[in-house]
Amino acid sequence: GNRIGMIFQEPMTALNPVHTIARQVGEPLRLHRGLTAKQARAEALNLLQRVGIPDAASRLDAYPHQFSGGQRQRIGIAMALACGPDLLIADEPTTALDVTIQKQVLDLIQNLVAEMGMALILISHDLGVIANSVQRMLVMYGGSV
Repeated sequence: GNRIGMIFQEPMTALNPVHTIARQVGEPLRLHRGLTAKQARAEALNLLQRVGIPDAASRLDAYPHQFSGGQRQRIGIAMALACGPDLLIADEPTTALDVTIQKQVLDLIQNLVAEMGMALILISHDLGVIANSVQRMLVMYGGSV
């Protein structure tokens, strides 16, 4: 809801293929922040621009399959940030992305976390991906620290 945002590992399974991006990004804005449909659409546009979706205004009414994997992950980030959470949980946010896009997404997450003053829990099996992204690290194996 309002306090915790979640970025899922695979954005294509986190996004509903039958709803537009405007509707999906706008839903938490309407439900949790009480915005009207028009206000939610304007805020969804702002969020998409903030996460770097090119030509966001013309892409609001597009569907998830019309975006690249990196763009879908950015849309997932926009949804996670919609209510201004205190904590952002990112579960393998770069798994299906190539190395260049991985760095862009991790940099985007780091910048937004710093800008919005959120805490971040970054879950990953790839220590190289998170090596420069965290202040503290907890390693688990078989469910134990």
